[in-house]
Amino acid sequence: MNLSRDLRKQLPERLTLEEFVHSARVGFQQQIVTFLLRAYGVLLAATMAIFFLQGFHLAGFSLDAAILNWLGGATIGEIGDLLVLTVRASFK
Repeated sequence: MNLSRDLRKQLPERLTLEEFVHSARVGFQQQIVTFLLRAYGVLLAATMAIFFLQGFHLAGFSLDAAILNWLGGATIGEIGDLLVLTVRASFK
């Protein structure tokens, strides 16, 4: 969206109200997506670390199978959300 980048470069007093609101909305959406991608990345890494620790039983690490199943399902749901978010943003 080169239009929104150009709008942000202009001084606020040169923008119409619609242009300013559009520019602010695009910036806010970008911040939300950036935060979610970082948060999901950290959560995915933590989940993989838990599976790794469980698989090798390092330092006596042991979790119940029901917890691991729930954690795996939550991770799949998380990746599904990321996929939906990406597809909607790419193919409007």
